Parts: sequence; structure tokens; C-alpha cells
Amino acid sequence: MKTEKEIVEDLKEGLASAFDRLFGAYSHKLYYFAFSILKSKEDSEEIVQNTFFKVWEKRKSLNSNLSFKSFLFSVAYNSIVDLLRERLKERKYRENILNKASVNYNLEEAVEFGDLLDNVEKIIKNLPPRKNEIYLLSRVDHLSYSEIAEKLNISVKTVENSINFSINFIKERLGKDSLIILLYTALFL
Repeated sequence: MKTEKEIVEDLKEGLASAFDRLFGAYSHKLYYFAFSILKSKEDSEEIVQNTFFKVWEKRKSLNSNLSFKSFLFSVAYNSIVDLLRERLKERKYRENILNKASVNYNLEEAVEFGDLLDNVEKIIKNLPPRKNEIYLLSRVDHLSYSEIAEKLNISVKTVENSINFSINFIKERLGKDSLIILLYTALFL
């Protein structure tokens, strides 16, 4: 029977069986930990999956002399905090937009805005493939410039330049003659 330290050493070497053993040992505890905070089955399952995904990604840098359990629960806790912050931002953002929309609702503008979103989607698809990927990682997946740079193995400056290029690309193709376009630019670009 291997010790946890030995299992972590095996994980560092990329052995899937070590990963499976650690997952089996901790996934339920991690799930209940997340559920005690989030009160959502789906969110708790997502936290478990994301936590073990991060463990696999960072397996080579694990320190087998430190408590794996502490590391695991720290990663999970940080993921929970990030999720709650994101949800709070989304809720406040939606409430703000709904409040403004209910005061200034205009069906014609709503239709125009829907058309605008369709146009922007088409424009984004016409970005060069790498710039499209970087733009979507930033605006859809909400990754920071440094996270994108690390994920794609490029410099932060390259990410920044690609985002700026993409924003200008979108703005140029949208034109500047509509109030709703200015609204879209302020909210999403």
C-alpha cells in the first residue's frame, strides 16, 4: 500500500492510476465541501472537476512533501471564491441592464440590438483564427491576458495586441452611426 506522498510522486510522473486514486480518495469530500458553501449540486460537481483538472495541469510542480489534501482544498476554495465573484458580477450587471432597459425600453431598439449581436457574431467569425481564439478566451471565457498567454504559450503583449486588433476590427465593421452600436461597444468591447 503506497503512502499519499508516493502516490503524489507517481502523479508527478503522469501516472493516470495515481490520479484516479487521489480522485477516488478526495472527490466526495471535495464535493461536500463545495456543496456546503454553494448549495448547488451542479456547481459543486463543476468545482470538483475543475479542481482535479487544475491538479492534473500542475502535477509536475506538486510538492510531495506538503499536504496534498491542503493543496487540493485550497485550489477548490479559490475556485469557489472565483465562481461566487463571477456570479455576483453577473447578477449586478444583469440587474443594472434590466433596470435601465425597463426605463428606456424601445421595441425598435431591441430588434436593432438583436440584429447587432448577430452582426457582431459574424464579424468575430471573420477575425483571423488566432485572434478569434484570443478574443473569445478573453470576452467569452473571461480569462485574463496572462491566463490566455499561459494557455496559448504566447506573450501577454501578443494577447493585448490581438485584443486591440479585434476590437478595432469589430468597430470598423459596425460603423459609428447608431446609438445602439455605441451602447454595444461600451458594454462588450
